[in-house]
Amino acid sequence: MKFFAATERDAACRALLGEYDRFVRDKIGPAYSYPLRQRDWELYQILSRLPAPPGDLSILETGSFNTFLGVWLARLDPRVVVSDLYGARFRKSLLRALRLLPRKSSEAPYFTWRAALKRAAPSAQLRTVDLTRIPFPDASFNLITSVSVIEHIPAVERAVAEMFRCLKPGGRLLLTTDCSAEGKPYAAGERYFSPAQLEKLFAPYNVTSPRRDPDFRRENWCYNKNQPILTAFVEITKPA
Repeated sequence: MKFFAATERDAACRALLGEYDRFVRDKIGPAYSYPLRQRDWELYQILSRLPAPPGDLSILETGSFNTFLGVWLARLDPRVVVSDLYGARFRKSLLRALRLLPRKSSEAPYFTWRAALKRAAPSAQLRTVDLTRIPFPDASFNLITSVSVIEHIPAVERAVAEMFRCLKPGGRLLLTTDCSAEGKPYAAGERYFSPAQLEKLFAPYNVTSPRRDPDFRRENWCYNKNQPILTAFVEITKPA
């Protein structure tokens, strides 16, 4: 398990994210006016652990709404499954459009995002997937990606177990999540894990990501730097 450090926002990180931006923008086109990415370091961890194309993979991308990692992954697997709870995402987007919820400048309307994703990766499969009840058989995927998803799931142990179940032998789960020193219990759709809670959550699995312990100095605080929150990256490899 590897925790964010500001020093890793280096030239290699900037170069890979720049390549990602150019590739996705070329696929989506200039008319899309919403951000192409938001979680820079977390996305960098995922991108840097992917195999080089071309590949022979089956991929499940989770928590996909308002993101375009699926476009990049379609280079490895044109039929990548780009998943989320799309019914809930559509309802929230509708409430924003009706001004019953605050609008977010960083969030595209649901159908604007969906059209951009399908234009950029026409063979991708958009599927509604509840990660606590994944509708795929055992050993379905070589790769599962999950950027800042598990902190929003009440039954998080079940979700991680389900993703692991769906990995093929030798397959990998690449995920990121949020962490604070003491943790914050799940409420109103989110939580912060403590380092100890993360260690316990992933103890049953073969964690193969590089190890870096959390450093809660202010320069490593994420988001708006107004509270000591770190992001963490975890790679789990299913034994062959």
